Amino acid sequence: MKAMIFAAGFGKRLQPLTFDTPKPLIKIQGIPIIEQIIHYLVGFGITDIIINTHHLHSKLEEFFSRNSFGATITLRYEKQILGTGGGLYNTKDFWNDDDFMVCNSDILCTADLAEFKSKHLQSDGLVTLATNHRSSASMLLVDEEDYLVGLKREDNLTILQAPKGKTRPVGFCGYHLLSPKTFSFFSPTVAFSIIDEYMKLLGKQVKIKTWDIGDVFWEDIGTKEALEKANRHFPGFF
Repeated sequence: MKAMIFAAGFGKRLQPLTFDTPKPLIKIQGIPIIEQIIHYLVGFGITDIIINTHHLHSKLEEFFSRNSFGATITLRYEKQILGTGGGLYNTKDFWNDDDFMVCNSDILCTADLAEFKSKHLQSDGLVTLATNHRSSASMLLVDEEDYLVGLKREDNLTILQAPKGKTRPVGFCGYHLLSPKTFSFFSPTVAFSIIDEYMKLLGKQVKIKTWDIGDVFWEDIGTKEALEKANRHFPGFF
């Protein structure tokens, strides 16, 4: 299975650390975040990875010129930052006919990716999103059969597919599994959000499933507080 890691962002919430260091190279327990994630992916059999870059891209290029970590690494530089949706669409030539994984370069978790893959391949959804129970201003809405049906932003609920039973809000973990057929349903602009695009897919009656990662370590390394927490509590992959 191939994978993509989103690594183009500016890391604004971690400034001034990210003025001179791209967020993926910020270290957790002495190891760059992106190295931790690649080791995690390779541990589940993923050895062909594409990484989009923009902010301080030359430093990532230099880093990967010296390291591969047991995977074939392809860097895809974005002259104009494309967002998560645009960044993914910009890699559509990279994939074959097999389903693939997408994740963020600033999220550490210890979920069982083999189970995630199995649940996805057994489902009738073109996409499966990993979820947890973290609360935030923007959450996914899922039904009793774990289908994605809409979005909850603040107190506003948007339901785009008829739910099977009651709905509940869940947090998005930043890990996706997709069929390459998904691209045929995209209506891309130059730069766009993948979550917004998923909402459009729901409107087109495309089925998207969700999978709860369970009670495992998960942290979005987007703030200094989260960085400090991960350095204290992340169990590591090494």
